Amino acid sequence: MKVHDLAYLVREKLHIPHDLRLADVPATLRTKPVSPSDVKDVSAEARESMPLLAQMAVDAGAGRPFVKWWHYFDAYEEQFAALAERSREGRLDRPVRILEMGVWRGGSLDLWRRYFGPEAVIFGIDIDEVILSLGIDSAEVRVGSQTDGAFLRAVVEEMGGVDVVIDDGSHQSKDVIASLRILFPLLADGGRYVIEDLHTSYWPTWGGGFRRRGSSIEALKELVDTLHAPYYARSHRRGDLGIERDSLQSIQFYDSVAVLKKAACAGPQPFRGGDHTRPEASI
Repeated sequence: MKVHDLAYLVREKLHIPHDLRLADVPATLRTKPVSPSDVKDVSAEARESMPLLAQMAVDAGAGRPFVKWWHYFDAYEEQFAALAERSREGRLDRPVRILEMGVWRGGSLDLWRRYFGPEAVIFGIDIDEVILSLGIDSAEVRVGSQTDGAFLRAVVEEMGGVDVVIDDGSHQSKDVIASLRILFPLLADGGRYVIEDLHTSYWPTWGGGFRRRGSSIEALKELVDTLHAPYYARSHRRGDLGIERDSLQSIQFYDSVAVLKKAACAGPQPFRGGDHTRPEASI
């Protein structure tokens, strides 16, 4: 058997993507999901040390089931605490519009309702039609694919626009990228696009792999270059996401979460402070 044939069989047996560099194979093989035995035990947590969203999640008690990684609550609090408070208190000029993709049994929709308050417009989508039979009254629910452009655009139109998108859908890299390409242009100015569970982009069975080209995390890394486009000679090739600097204000990474903020962005300009005619300015 030839060496390249043996390499092919090994990749097939271990589910290693064939476009993954051999140097990155060992790191990919070491990746694995966290054991269910590591589920967060909050019994010893001091309530006052928890972010408000985490407190609300714990208080859900016998409510509809949902799953969020515990450290996500800190990220959400950092991103949305001020907006959520104004929304709960009715101090926004208009209701905030929130779309979550991948809502399973609806528990997260109940959580967002408590967090953003009664005036928020909240929609959830899922591919599982059972969501329609659960009597969810905290949000509007629609059934469809997160990669169906016509469906997503129709939902956003029904919502009257969208300010916050939360992708908790399939977590397959190709789906994450497809949804972002469709929905980011529809996001309101100042809106935020949240992608959860990006650790799956390191797993081959989810369309990922360590430094694998085409994975969702690698596509998002390209946006760091997009933000800094004015400082280097750009190629004419658009990235996998089709997002340009003039609409991307920032991208923030947390453990397994990325948050993109959309806003019209002018070119960078330096500011000269103080009196530049002073003698020391010419030293």
